[in-house]
Amino acid sequence: MNIAVAVGFLVVALLLPFKPLALRCAAWLLSLASWRLIAVGGILLALPLLIWGAGIADWYFYSARIALFVIGLLLMGEGLYILMVDAAPLQKLLRFMAKHYYLIAIPMSLICLLLSIFILARSYIGPIPDVSSCKSGSTLSVSCVVSNPEDMVITPDNRFILLSEFGGSGPLNEAGPGNLALVDAQTKLPVPLAIIYSDNTWGDGQCVKTADSPFGPHGIDLVERTDGRHQLAVVNHMGGESIEMFELVAVDSAAQDNAPRLTRWGLVWRGCVVAPEENFINDVSLLSDGSFFVSHMYSHKFTTADFLYQLIAKQDTGYVLHWDDHTGFSQVPGTEGSQPNGLVFDEASNILYVAFNIADKLSAIDVITGQVLHSFYADALDNLVLDQGNLWLTSLDHAVLDVLVCEENSLCPLPFTVTKLDANSLTEIEHWSFTQQPFGLPSVAMPFQTETLNQVIVGTFMGDRLAYFDVGLNLEPTLRPRLAPNVQPLEESLEEPSPLGNFPDIEPIAEQVDR
Repeated sequence: MNIAVAVGFLVVALLLPFKPLALRCAAWLLSLASWRLIAVGGILLALPLLIWGAGIADWYFYSARIALFVIGLLLMGEGLYILMVDAAPLQKLLRFMAKHYYLIAIPMSLICLLLSIFILARSYIGPIPDVSSCKSGSTLSVSCVVSNPEDMVITPDNRFILLSEFGGSGPLNEAGPGNLALVDAQTKLPVPLAIIYSDNTWGDGQCVKTADSPFGPHGIDLVERTDGRHQLAVVNHMGGESIEMFELVAVDSAAQDNAPRLTRWGLVWRGCVVAPEENFINDVSLLSDGSFFVSHMYSHKFTTADFLYQLIAKQDTGYVLHWDDHTGFSQVPGTEGSQPNGLVFDEASNILYVAFNIADKLSAIDVITGQVLHSFYADALDNLVLDQGNLWLTSLDHAVLDVLVCEENSLCPLPFTVTKLDANSLTEIEHWSFTQQPFGLPSVAMPFQTETLNQVIVGTFMGDRLAYFDVGLNLEPTLRPRLAPNVQPLEESLEEPSPLGNFPDIEPIAEQVDR
């Protein structure tokens, strides 16, 4: 909406210097016997502007809404004045403006141009909450136990959140190291996560990694394979673009104070796939046979200037790739767009859902025909979560340059929205908007439900916390979480040839990556 309003002001700014056009319009208005129809038309135009402008809470914190509300107010006042008083004073004012045209038109043109630039650059102009301490907000709770939780999945037992701690990615910002982390889904407290490295059996056969290899995770996905094992794919930006494959395995923790032993989780590296040299990847969606889709955002030569230009132009910058161990990488037809970001594939319907971040669009694409079946529009879409026939996504309620008001490399608590869609039609079921809460720049929203909880957990690509909020409890059987089938115990997971033999003592992955 900001772009549309900014373009509107820009068009007015460019047209005002053309005096002949303006004088023709003024002459036509002055030739009318009555301005009553003009007044009614102004009122009818003012109503939707006023309703939309003030249509959300805290609307007066958004530049485009303020501009449209003021225009609507002026149109409404003009229309009511003409109907209830007289049009003569306005006609006299119009004659004066026509006589002294450039004296008025040039300043107005400059004002419209400045408004266009400002509205395009800044959307949210309200207060920014203090997030120096880890305190929950009025509608959003936070847990400051992770760093940049960009993407997440739930473990098969519905007890833990496995997430990627994003370290950055080029070319817009420097790629840096990150970690994988495990968090208790109910308490939102960290849990030790261990990782060991085995042979490359789930990758391309060429890629080799060890615990000493640089690691910078981005998008992740977890599926149950056709053999009953659980495979985690992780987009990695360090040491070249690659997709790392892990097996999620059960680890029995030691009982304490006569408490029952609890199943925890560890990871065994099972291989990786090196992305083509020309591709710069973001998110991954696994299939049960070990193949996957991965989003290519833009070329390695993409610059900040290109990014700012594409925010307006919204030209195609990338596409989605498919990989399997027989044919390697191939481009998926129909997936071209402006910065493909999050994606998720529904094997049951052969539909691939792709979030185009710069295009502000979500598309449902039939991978057999390449046809776009449905689309949904929202600002700056990121990762997607498909759950129980619904799609969960986040969107920003501010412009890109609004982030400049935040301190560099710190949490930026600007407004955002979480939306739940019907995956079949991409129609909205419900949404939750957050303003002045201790969280911002969301990248993923994941539902979490137990017998006593119904929450949505939100991650961010820049911040030291997770956020979560309650959405009410619904215990219909179709909405209850599916318990983990065929959980692969550690001993069986290591029956494949491996130089490691035994799982080491549980150790955070961060310590292993640092070595």
